[in-house]
Amino acid sequence: MVPPTPFPEIARRVTEELGPLEEVFSSFEQIPVASASLGQVHRACLRDGDCIVVKVQYPGIEEVIAADIRTLRFVIRILRLLYPRVNLDVIYSEFSRIVGEELDYLQEGKNAETFARNFAGNPKIKIPIVYWPFTTSKVLTLEYLEGIKITDFDAIDEQGIDRKELARVLAEAYAQMFFLDGLFHGDPHPGNIFVCPGPEIILVDFGMVDRISSPQRESLRRAFGAVVDRDSLGLVRALVDMGFIPLTRDIRPAVQLVERLLQKYRDLSPREIKAMDIEEIGNDIMASLQIGPAIQIPNEFILFGRSVGMLNGLSSRLDPDTNIIEVAAPFARRFIGGEAEGLAGIAVQARSAGRSIIRLPKLLSEFLVTTGRGETRVEITSKDVADELRKISRVGKGLILALLGAGCGLAAVLLRINGFPEESLWAGVASGVLLLWLALLLRRT
Repeated sequence: MVPPTPFPEIARRVTEELGPLEEVFSSFEQIPVASASLGQVHRACLRDGDCIVVKVQYPGIEEVIAADIRTLRFVIRILRLLYPRVNLDVIYSEFSRIVGEELDYLQEGKNAETFARNFAGNPKIKIPIVYWPFTTSKVLTLEYLEGIKITDFDAIDEQGIDRKELARVLAEAYAQMFFLDGLFHGDPHPGNIFVCPGPEIILVDFGMVDRISSPQRESLRRAFGAVVDRDSLGLVRALVDMGFIPLTRDIRPAVQLVERLLQKYRDLSPREIKAMDIEEIGNDIMASLQIGPAIQIPNEFILFGRSVGMLNGLSSRLDPDTNIIEVAAPFARRFIGGEAEGLAGIAVQARSAGRSIIRLPKLLSEFLVTTGRGETRVEITSKDVADELRKISRVGKGLILALLGAGCGLAAVLLRINGFPEESLWAGVASGVLLLWLALLLRRT
């Protein structure tokens, strides 16, 4: 937990936004129940007796975030020189967007209400009610829900809550977000998830959420369908449409890579799937991409990947035998239309046929271009190799300095955001010294 801001500053912020504390609340606890990078949470009671929690944004946090974003932009520029094949700009733009949305508590309140509507039919998921008369862009007032932190395993066991069932409920909730709702909670760390007997899960903190757009969902649906049909080319085209693979004249290297991955994972039995770790699959795919075609992560999927990784780790801690891929499979089948029946099934097939007809002229044109171009030949001469080795040698002299400098720069940003200004300052100074050293080295070479 980030060190809390002194209560007088918090009280001043609440007074500026809502009015004097004694006029709005019958009680207001001075010690926060939680504190994070942008604000802290206090328990309180309204004049009508309702027990609530008040999330208060730190005074002056906007200026701090603006400075951190400028620092991140500088670090990204350095990293872009080292990794030109990777689209690092999306990291900067996505970070800026997410932080900007997190600073608006009115938007967070709207997000909470959207999630409450999405899970209205699921009694196992609870979302706190927003008290709009006591909510502004800087202060968010929510219903207080009593729960156990999801990683407090001793308390969970004492309450007799089945951890295996709890892991399943959590995985199903996120599968619904990802595959059916298209809007997902982007920060599933233990401080944002609580449990109570049932088991029931309480989700809080809806500042970091993301939505998968309709075009991206349609491309994602085609990607899943291509996996089911063992259609490597179709999967690559879907990945191109989603922005994972840059649109180039020759997509055959990407098709070959996808074909290899499909052959490895497509025919796994349910028993084998259950035995696999999603982190293991991710590491294998990333290792393949190191030798395959250049890829980039679209903005809409950066937070998605982070959420899946955090969810997998949390589920494994709750119950090592729970496999989130297996739990999510029914939701994925519904997503691609595998369970559609009657008119719904006809609509799915009609949309699929319509997409194929629309894409036919484009596919035919690409086929004619590829056929006319013939097989691609690549020739490498000894001179080419020598030149490349000399380039690698020059870059290698500054690589360690660049990585250390960029790493210190990123550390400075993260330390500042998480409430460690002194450590952030030292990391920033170290980054500046290392990058200056790198600049002098490059100037000499």
